[in-house]
Amino acid sequence: MYSRHLIVQQGGTRSLVTGMGATIALKVAGLNGWSTIGGISGGSIPAILMASKLDSLTALEKILACDFSQLFQPSTRGGADPAAAFAATQDGERTPTHKFVARMLRKGMMHTDKLGALIESQVKTWPESFWTMASSESSHVVFTSTGVYEYGFDGSFSVLSNEPAPISLAIRATCAVPGLLEAVEYRGRYLFDGALSPYGDKPVAWVRKHLLGDEGLIVSCFSTGKDSRKNSMLLNLGRWLLCHNASKVAPCDRAADININPHVPELNALRFKMTEAQKQLGMLAGFNATMTELSKHSSVFQEGVRNLSTATDFAMLLNVARQFLG
Repeated sequence: MYSRHLIVQQGGTRSLVTGMGATIALKVAGLNGWSTIGGISGGSIPAILMASKLDSLTALEKILACDFSQLFQPSTRGGADPAAAFAATQDGERTPTHKFVARMLRKGMMHTDKLGALIESQVKTWPESFWTMASSESSHVVFTSTGVYEYGFDGSFSVLSNEPAPISLAIRATCAVPGLLEAVEYRGRYLFDGALSPYGDKPVAWVRKHLLGDEGLIVSCFSTGKDSRKNSMLLNLGRWLLCHNASKVAPCDRAADININPHVPELNALRFKMTEAQKQLGMLAGFNATMTELSKHSSVFQEGVRNLSTATDFAMLLNVARQFLG
């Protein structure tokens, strides 16, 4: 059976705004029927907004008006370190220094309660096509509309829940950057940034292995910037410190059929204090990169694609969006 899958990959707030531009371009082009829409880390936000079929113009306006920095508040929760007992179960498996660093990374400097509340206020029920991924010490955990599934780095598989998890929990978990944003507890596991999973920064491989039918198409959006090399190094370090036995997993088939790659050197992945002009720049980059790729691959879409050009500025992007989505 033919299937079509969209993935908005990790990249923090840069992925959020470029992913928003990309999803608007896909809708403007007339591409609305997706078998699955997945998002990792910051990419989970435009992905879930698209999957929930919210009004794109309203979602765009809310993102432009939102102060991202206010969504992440200093972590001042009282009591003992919630990760301490969990870390204690790893005795004998790592050096004391290694375990201490891992615990500190799990704890994080800020919590994401407001981020979760904001997303849940906009998306009331879990979208049928949406999925996202978070990491644990020994597995990657996938959240879907049908339940929560754990894929161990040792090849094991288990069903953690036959019901979807709370939307706020899943988004907070996939966005939990180690050391910066605190890990999220779920069913006795501490979950953090989905990008740290062996499949998290290569989600195309996971979709090909677990979601793609006999015949299908994968479209992937992955943004880059001047900090991309540094971010890749930090991901590898975080994976080494936190993901026990992750090296046993070797994803393959990493290339999507259509790769949308907006490059925005002016935007860092972890820029929480982002001006409206910077958000517009990221959205414009995502929109134009998508339109460019669709023009190259229009023949692969069975329903056809509207033949539209790139936007010269954000005002033009907005006009096109209003014309076709308003």
